[in-house]
Amino acid sequence: MKTGWLWLFPGIGALLLALAVGIQVSRISGEAQMTRAEGAIVDVEGGCPTVSFTTLDGTLGEHHSSTCSTPPSFDIGERVAVYYDPQNPERAHIDSFEQNWIGSLIVGGIGAVFLALGLLFVLPPLFAKRRAAELRVSGTAVQAEVVDVELNGSLSINGRNPYRIVAQWLNPQTNKLHVFRSDNLWFDPGPYISESLVTVMIDPNNPKRYSMDTRFLPELVD
Repeated sequence: MKTGWLWLFPGIGALLLALAVGIQVSRISGEAQMTRAEGAIVDVEGGCPTVSFTTLDGTLGEHHSSTCSTPPSFDIGERVAVYYDPQNPERAHIDSFEQNWIGSLIVGGIGAVFLALGLLFVLPPLFAKRRAAELRVSGTAVQAEVVDVELNGSLSINGRNPYRIVAQWLNPQTNKLHVFRSDNLWFDPGPYISESLVTVMIDPNNPKRYSMDTRFLPELVD
């Protein structure tokens, strides 16, 4: 099963987070070129505030915010701070947490969800490959008895659950029984398991850190 497309999730998440940061960088750099003034809310239509303010040269300016909320965040007559462009007073925004941050928080929040979900899917296989490579060099090989082939119900992609080989090994030195599970397999490995034993590479100092060798299975063609 092709899983490369899952990288789209962290990719989109990273782009959205970058966009959220870019929005704030643009706002802060824009404010550096603007003038701050005091104004008053003169209308709240559909939760969108309109602020009236007077520029330094006495010109009356008005700004209708596109950042709206229900219930409204401002009351008519409420005094607020405003940033405006001295060359174009119609280019302005209300200086408040909601007006300054709500867009970035929404975009950044969605980006964080995409990034977290994406990494949740794509990082474990990468870590598993790295662990397997390390244990093939420094681990201890044990022969574990295959006891089951199970579906991993905790993971579902496109409505499908991967399979895992389950094997157990009794440590003769400690008389403790260890249960091992293979990495996720996107086909039923049952028909291709011809032996009752499977090799598992374990960390001799921490048997819970292991990697089941499934290279005897056929390679799945995407």
